[in-house]
Amino acid sequence: MVVLERKIVHDIGSSFSHIVYPRFVLPRHKHAEYELMLFTSGTGRQFVGEGAADYGPGDMALIGSNVPHLHLCDTVLKGTAVEGTGSSGEVLQFPPDVFPADMGRLPDYRAVHELLRKSQYGIRFYDLQLFGSVLRRMREMDRLSGMRRMAGLLCILDDLARCGRYALLSVTAYNGANSREDDDDPVSRVYRYLFNHFREKVVLQEMAERIGRNPAALCRYFKRRTDKSIFRCLAEIRIEHACKLLSCSRLTVSQVAYESGFNHLSHFNRQFRELVGTAPGEYRERLNGGPEKAEMSK
Repeated sequence: MVVLERKIVHDIGSSFSHIVYPRFVLPRHKHAEYELMLFTSGTGRQFVGEGAADYGPGDMALIGSNVPHLHLCDTVLKGTAVEGTGSSGEVLQFPPDVFPADMGRLPDYRAVHELLRKSQYGIRFYDLQLFGSVLRRMREMDRLSGMRRMAGLLCILDDLARCGRYALLSVTAYNGANSREDDDDPVSRVYRYLFNHFREKVVLQEMAERIGRNPAALCRYFKRRTDKSIFRCLAEIRIEHACKLLSCSRLTVSQVAYESGFNHLSHFNRQFRELVGTAPGEYRERLNGGPEKAEMSK
């Protein structure tokens, strides 16, 4: 199976990210960052490396660096997906270089070092009290910066390292030697192009020329492999980015639309409602737990 090589872009002034996913839309993919996933709604199946397990609200998973993973909600697996249904989650994505190079030799880091080593198998945690504590801390991080924010990440990892209610998702620790993926596969190349250019106007002819395929043939191949159109994937990538901006920035909805690649606010509002099930302003209000400020809804 093709694995999308994804590059995570963190906000300026921060070395790691807290992201809210209102829906799981990405194909099987990997990235250099470790990923701590908290499932907040819906049920489905999580695939990590060579392992898999069902998930539900209150589950947590820590996924190692460059470990391929995929989340499929039951509405997709059972073919019952309708607007506004599916699964949602919140994640922390943090790169290996935020830790000391010799952290295994440092007593204070040993528990976290062992936790990250196990994450190459994929770790699922089953502790609702810890889930609530971690989710609260993740959301608090959006108000922190510098070493206070980094300390919050380390505290979360330390708590996870002490949790005894966990299971490894795979019998094999995944690394780059486990699998040789075809980086020249057209589907991977389309996704890379979309992730690199989603803020711009994407022209099918230009993308197809870059990939070296006939536009019509490329569309048919992509649809056959992913069960969705290229421009549907582009919309999902743009809306995913918009959700991140709505959750952790003070940009207006119009500014979020522009920064996510939309030139017309009405088009942005329509696609956002179609994919997320609510309007952008309502989505931000729900995240904030109350009425949003007037200047943010303009």
